[in-house]
Amino acid sequence: MKGPGGQFALSVGILSIGVAILSGAFYLPAGAGYAQVGPGVVPKFVGVGLILLGIALLREVLTGGFRGVDEEAEKHIPMDWVAFAWVSAGIILYGLMVERVGFVFASTVLYVLVARSFGSRRWILNIVVGFALAAFVFAIFNYGLGLTLPAGLLKFVLPA
Repeated sequence: MKGPGGQFALSVGILSIGVAILSGAFYLPAGAGYAQVGPGVVPKFVGVGLILLGIALLREVLTGGFRGVDEEAEKHIPMDWVAFAWVSAGIILYGLMVERVGFVFASTVLYVLVARSFGSRRWILNIVVGFALAAFVFAIFNYGLGLTLPAGLLKFVLPA
């Protein structure tokens, strides 16, 4: 196919992921309880959404390519390997830390490293903001929704 090959691949890829998610969602158990909403509802919505998005993008590609996107010009944009390394380090450290030190500290480290990848050098501010956001999410999940996230080092401080 001559023309926007990357755009075509992206469209087909999103469509394929949507089909895979939707087909997998039908293997999840049916709804239970009063509302009859089970674990398969959200994946079905996500699958349908991705399928619709893939179809819309594929239509764009087949009618001339994504509007306002110059693939040739984008080929000359260099990869920022330093930013990629900061984000990769954050994700790897998060995976290694979350069970040991807990959600809040692991998420704080992830936030700080991703902020650094975007060029921020305000370490203290990033630590404070990352900790506050992670603590807020932890509280919402653990105390608001009743879904337990790993407390890690905070298990001695936080109420059960």
